[in-house]
Amino acid sequence: MLEKLTFLMEEYSLKVELVFKDRQLYYRVSKGSEEEKAPMQVLEGGRRWLRRLEKLHLPSWRASYQPETPPEVHHLWRLAFKDSKIGMRRIVGDQAYPGSWAAFIDLMNDIPGVELHRVKQLEQVSLILQDTMENQGGNIYLPKQKRLALTEKLIINRGKHILVFTRHKQGVGTERHAFDSARNVPLLLERIAAQAARFGSQSDTIADDYLPQVEWKLVWHDGTEDSGSYTMRGEDMPEAWKEFMHEIELFTGNVRGRIF
Repeated sequence: MLEKLTFLMEEYSLKVELVFKDRQLYYRVSKGSEEEKAPMQVLEGGRRWLRRLEKLHLPSWRASYQPETPPEVHHLWRLAFKDSKIGMRRIVGDQAYPGSWAAFIDLMNDIPGVELHRVKQLEQVSLILQDTMENQGGNIYLPKQKRLALTEKLIINRGKHILVFTRHKQGVGTERHAFDSARNVPLLLERIAAQAARFGSQSDTIADDYLPQVEWKLVWHDGTEDSGSYTMRGEDMPEAWKEFMHEIELFTGNVRGRIF
């Protein structure tokens, strides 16, 4: 059970303090260089707030979050909390964040006096490829058509921390690959979010009935959605798309499809 928590965000000159005692959750919000501290107040629905906090698994957060390239302008944030089971933890970051950061910011915004911008964090990716494949024949399990319809679907979901890839071959059947990782699925979404954000600014002007088509949909934490389609054309694909797919290839290892 959480005993106390302190959250500081330099970009907003914000300090949030929480203390749980006498079966109540108390809070205090300070902004700027306030010298006199306001008294602690009871947070309405405090126990429900704590249950939501537990789902973020703060003890699993790393001690430090830093971007791969040192930022020109620093936006530091600090979190310190004491839990009855694990004791005291301190975490610091600078324009780099844990996978459940967007949900954490939403939780902070439920405290009166806290007004932080919602995070445009990538929550879900859906890809559907429609293509055909040549029927090699010579097998009693294969249908008689010369070409078979091929459908591939890829779903990545942060909340369920799963990646699911399915491939359906007409008249043959469906194969399914599922990856469940509370650490790596959010990490994958973090690493492909920048490329995914560039999809909307790219238009696919090539239409060819003989090339595979991919329908894509992105769901962001702030409630917005993006969708579109691409015609797969090998090395001619936009750089953002190739980088996006390469990261998925690394994640799935030996699993391969037409999409990646």
